[in-house]
Amino acid sequence: MNINSRIVITVASMLLPLGVFAQGLEGTVDWNRRVSLGFGISGQVRTVNVEVGDTTSAGSVLVELDTTLLEIALSRASNNADIRQSAVEEQMAVLARERTLYDEGSLSGVALEQVELELVRREFAANDAELDVKQAQYLLQLARLRAPFDAWVVGSDFTVGQFVNHESDEQLMMLLVEKGRYRANTIIGSEALASYSQGASLQVLVGDKTYAAVSSRIGLEPIIEAGQAPQYALTVEFVSDELIRPGTSCTVSAP
Repeated sequence: MNINSRIVITVASMLLPLGVFAQGLEGTVDWNRRVSLGFGISGQVRTVNVEVGDTTSAGSVLVELDTTLLEIALSRASNNADIRQSAVEEQMAVLARERTLYDEGSLSGVALEQVELELVRREFAANDAELDVKQAQYLLQLARLRAPFDAWVVGSDFTVGQFVNHESDEQLMMLLVEKGRYRANTIIGSEALASYSQGASLQVLVGDKTYAAVSSRIGLEPIIEAGQAPQYALTVEFVSDELIRPGTSCTVSAP
C-alpha cells in the first residue's frame, strides 16, 4: 500500500464520525412524561372539569368526588379537637392552683401527681384529636384528582354520577401527558458516541422547525442485533409550545 492510499484511508476513518454527526440521526418524537391518575378512595363523581384533548395546568382539579360526608367528618374532628384543647387549658389552670396549694403545704404530693397525670392524659387526647383532623383533611384531598404538571388530557374514564370503587380490579383512570416537553428517541452507533455524548449541543428537527435540546442521555447498555455493531439508545429532550404527536419523525443533529 502506497503513501497516498494510507492517507486516503486515514482521512476517511477520521471523517466517518463527523459524517454521521453532520448527517443527523433519524428518530421519532414521544411524550416526555405520561401518568395514569386514579382515586385513592371510593365515592361518587360530582364534577369532571376536563375532557380528552383539553390542556390543564399543574395543581388544577381534574375530577372531584362528592365530599359531603368527608366535610362532615372534618367538621366533627375539628370540633372535637377544639373541645380537647379546651380541656387541656382547663387542666393547666387547675394544675397551677394545685401547685400553689402544694407549695403552701395544703396539698399532698400524691394529689399533685394525680392532677399532673390528668393533664398528660388530656394532652394525649388533644394530640389524637389533631391527628383525626389531619386524617380528615387528607381524605378530603384524596377526593380531588389534581394534575401533577402542565398536561394534555389524552384519556379519561370519568363521567358525572359514576361511582368510583378504588379497590376494584378495573379502576377508573385519567391519562395525562406533559405539555410542552417532548423526547426525541433514536439509535446511535458506537463510532459516534463521542459526538453525541451528554452535554453536547444538539438540535431536534421536526418538519421545518428546529428545537434546541434541553438535555440528552445515552443508554448504558448496548442494543445488539445479530451481525451488527453495538448501538445505543439516545434520548433528547426539547421544548415546544405546539402539539407534536407521538410517532412524528424527527432528526437529531448538531447545530
